[in-house]
Amino acid sequence: MRATRLAVPLVVVALAAGACGDDGDGDGDEPVAAEPRSLASVDPTGSPADPAEVQAADEPQAAYLAWLDALGARDAAAACERHAPELTIELRYEAILLDRAELGDPCTGFVALLWEDPLREVDPVELETTRATEEKATVAARFDAGSETAQLVYHRAQWRVLSTASRTDPLPGATDGAPQRWVREWCDLAVGAERGDVVARMGEPSGEYTLDDGGEPQLWWAQDQYDFRAYLDARGRVLDLVGDYDALGAADRDQLDCPELR
Repeated sequence: MRATRLAVPLVVVALAAGACGDDGDGDGDEPVAAEPRSLASVDPTGSPADPAEVQAADEPQAAYLAWLDALGARDAAAACERHAPELTIELRYEAILLDRAELGDPCTGFVALLWEDPLREVDPVELETTRATEEKATVAARFDAGSETAQLVYHRAQWRVLSTASRTDPLPGATDGAPQRWVREWCDLAVGAERGDVVARMGEPSGEYTLDDGGEPQLWWAQDQYDFRAYLDARGRVLDLVGDYDALGAADRDQLDCPELR
């Protein structure tokens, strides 16, 4: 089986300067101004939980909430303190393209791009940590008008936001509602199925490798936290079916009654 093939390479621009904590706005280990808040919705009784209990129970969620609080308060220093270096780098390049920053400018000079985004929401009504290791975590957030997935990393003794992605905006190669279709159809696929039958169920793939590409023939359907792959033989028949369930929410996992590797 091909469990190792689920890993998708992450291309990161490695720059010496980058993290807000490394941009001259502080040493990255100072306490942040925004205190973690809790959500009433995470408590089945409907009563707000004590912030200290939320912090102890789910540190990635608490860090994500503190970052959102900083954006809501337009507190540049507190927001930047919660950034992983890669997020600061990405945001700086966006600001440069908009003539809002130059190379080397500190995060606090352009982080306003985040709260100026008219689609940015800062008050989630539901949170779920769908993956958590010692170094990485994925938090799924639902807002009144949409939802997003936040990736966090443990860096310099605290959890920091690495990236966020809307779960309602399809990536190139995907269509509206595609992830729901993938989850619904995935377990009905069978090893030995023809390529055409698989595409008829799952829809057009997000991408494809062939022998001419120098890799094993495969189709994949991927968007945000969703990743499903069908490995094919030379005749276009399914050899293996590999799905990554780790980052999915409980509602999606409940629909997937087949193993990740088939």
